[in-house]
Amino acid sequence: MPISYSNGQYIPTDQLTLPVSSDTIGTFRGFRIFTACRTIGQKVFCLDDHIERLFKSAEAICMELPHGRDQLRGIIEETVERNKRFRTSGGSEPEPDLLLEIMYSGGQAAPNGVAPAGSAILYVVVFSLKLPPMLWYQDGITLASYPYQRQWPEVKLLNYVGAVIAHQTVVKKYGADEALFISPDDRQIVLEGTTFNFFIVKDGAMITHPLDGNILSGITRRVALELARQNGIPVKEDYFEFNDLKSADEAFITSSTRNVVPIVKIDDFKIGNGKPGEITKKLGEKFKEYQREY
Repeated sequence: MPISYSNGQYIPTDQLTLPVSSDTIGTFRGFRIFTACRTIGQKVFCLDDHIERLFKSAEAICMELPHGRDQLRGIIEETVERNKRFRTSGGSEPEPDLLLEIMYSGGQAAPNGVAPAGSAILYVVVFSLKLPPMLWYQDGITLASYPYQRQWPEVKLLNYVGAVIAHQTVVKKYGADEALFISPDDRQIVLEGTTFNFFIVKDGAMITHPLDGNILSGITRRVALELARQNGIPVKEDYFEFNDLKSADEAFITSSTRNVVPIVKIDDFKIGNGKPGEITKKLGEKFKEYQREY
């Protein structure tokens, strides 16, 4: 069993619990932020980016953190170090990489019962990383559209009610794999997914929603944009509407645990010819190379 960090203690993940009485603001008020990252070998992929996003998220919602950036980095690296024994397979199989869910939770309540009494509580919850099936990358996956705008979109909150409802409704309706958020107004601007950023390819150029405060600044999104520019793929950060998806040549998603995944269908219409596109496949290969060299 992997080892996790819980407010100053290192314990097996299956023994980790969240203390309700001393974390009422996190438990009952939902005042929590997090980031999900993975290891590659003994190294956390893009750790500095994840730490920076946590601190920006905390600043945006006025959450007091008990650590500085360097102290947080040290705790995360120590947590990974303590998992070395778990990660030694002892055979010919490759060592399992880890999924780290790094969460700051609100802590105790002030007398008013709503505001936090002090700084947030840190948890680094560690699991064995489970990657998507290879068929996702070979054949692509499907999405269902859902009109929804996340609360504080630039912050990685633990409020995933919209994503859960989308999976309980439109994902089931269309037999899709995931849900894509569309702005819940007459503009029907394509935003992001439940747990991912979203791209289309049109006339040879990659297009994704700009960082205007209405989507999360995805770390894999940033790397994908850099790799595209380095490999001669034109990039646009611009708005596009739901109807624009019907004329897109390709589409794909990016996330920390899935990298680049082709999208071949949204609702009841195909994207392009209904197969993973060439630019998507090229970017996916470049991303794999980037991680191998990381």
